[in-house]
Amino acid sequence: MELGWIDFSKTERNKVLSILDLLGERGVLDELGIAQIRDAYSDFFFPGTSTIQTRAKYFLIVPYAFKDLEFNSKYTYSKLRKSFDESEEGCAHIFLDNNPDEDGVIGKRSIQGGSWVKRTPSSIYWAGLRKYGIFKGKMSIDQYIKYVTIQKQDKSNSVNLGNSSDEGHDDKNAGDTQKIHYFNIPTYRRDWIDNLSINLTFDEGQFLKQQIIESCPDSIIGYVLKEDIKEFLDIPSFSDLDVIIYRFPQEIQANFWNAKLFSDFCFALRVVYNMIVSENKNRRANELYEELDFGKLSEIDVDGIMKTFSLYNPYLRRFLKDSREAMKNNDLEELKNIIKSREVFLKGVNRSKTAHPGEFDFDEWFAGEHLNYRFNIAQSIVADIYGSEEVGD
Repeated sequence: MELGWIDFSKTERNKVLSILDLLGERGVLDELGIAQIRDAYSDFFFPGTSTIQTRAKYFLIVPYAFKDLEFNSKYTYSKLRKSFDESEEGCAHIFLDNNPDEDGVIGKRSIQGGSWVKRTPSSIYWAGLRKYGIFKGKMSIDQYIKYVTIQKQDKSNSVNLGNSSDEGHDDKNAGDTQKIHYFNIPTYRRDWIDNLSINLTFDEGQFLKQQIIESCPDSIIGYVLKEDIKEFLDIPSFSDLDVIIYRFPQEIQANFWNAKLFSDFCFALRVVYNMIVSENKNRRANELYEELDFGKLSEIDVDGIMKTFSLYNPYLRRFLKDSREAMKNNDLEELKNIIKSREVFLKGVNRSKTAHPGEFDFDEWFAGEHLNYRFNIAQSIVADIYGSEEVGD
C-alpha cells in the first residue's frame, strides 16, 4: 500500500518529511539519526553534490545522452527510455575499453561482473543538474522522457497529417524537434560520444564552473571556483578548512564553525557509542574519550542550528539537547543511557547494537567518524574543473 499526503504548505511538507526521515535514520554511518542536520550542512556548503557522485564529467554526459533523444528516430516512451538506458551503460563500456584503470567510472565493477548498476548516472546526478541550472525544469527523469516523447509525437503528427502511429512505427521526421529547451548545454555536439573521456574538456570545465558559480554563489564550492581558491584541493578534510576559512564570506564562516562543532559533538557521541557496544573494551574509544572536551562540546547551539535550516524534528532536537546537558554535567552514565534510548527508539531493541553490548568484536568501530559533509565529493568536482583548465581545449 502506498502512502501520500496533500502538500498544503512548505511547513507541513517539512513536518512530514521529518517523520519520514526518522523512519529512515538507519545505517552504519548514522546509528543515532543525525542525517537531517548533516545533509542540511552538506547542501549549504556543497549544493548539487551527493555521496555517490564520482566525477564531474557526468554533469555533462547525462544531459548529452538526454539531448540525443531529441534526434532519436524513435518516438514512443518505451523505445526512448531503452535508448537512453543503453546510452548510459554504453558510456561505461567505452570508458573501460579506452582506459580500464580510470577512477570514478560508474558501473565499473558491475560491468566487470557482467551486470549493470541499479543507481544509474542519471539518477545520481539528476538533482545536481537541476541545482546547477543545467536542467531548467522540475520534472523527474521519467517525466522528462515522457515530455520528449510527447514533443516528438506532436512533431511527427504535424509532419505526417493523416498517418497513424504505433509502437512498431519509427518516423525519421520525428527527431530534431525545436520545442525542447530544458537542457542548457552549449558544449553539446552530436558526436560527443566519439573519443569519450572521463576528463572534462576546457569548454566543458568552463561551462560547469560558471553554472556552479551562478547557481550557488553563497556556497563553499561556488566561492572556491569564483575566487580561484586552489588551496581548497590540498585540504585533507572538512574540519581542516579552518586554515583557509577566513577567506570566505561571514555567513559561510559562521556556518563552518557551527558545522565543525556539530561534527565534533557527533563524533563524541560515536566514541561513547563504541564504549557502550564494546562494554568499555574498545581501546580506541577509551583513548579518544580521555581526549574529549565535554565543556567545549556542550556549547553547541542545537536550536540555532535547526532554526538556520528550518528543520522540524522534535525527537532529534531533544536527543541532542539531552546529550549536550549530560556533557555539560560531565555525566557519562547519563550520556550512555541517552544514546541507548535513542538507538532503540530509531531501530528497536533487536536491531540496536547498544541493546546487545558485548556481542560484537571489541576492536571493530561502529557509527562512523567525523562528519565530512560531502567535502571529498566537492573536491573531486573542483579538481576536475581545474584539471580541464590546465589541459586546455
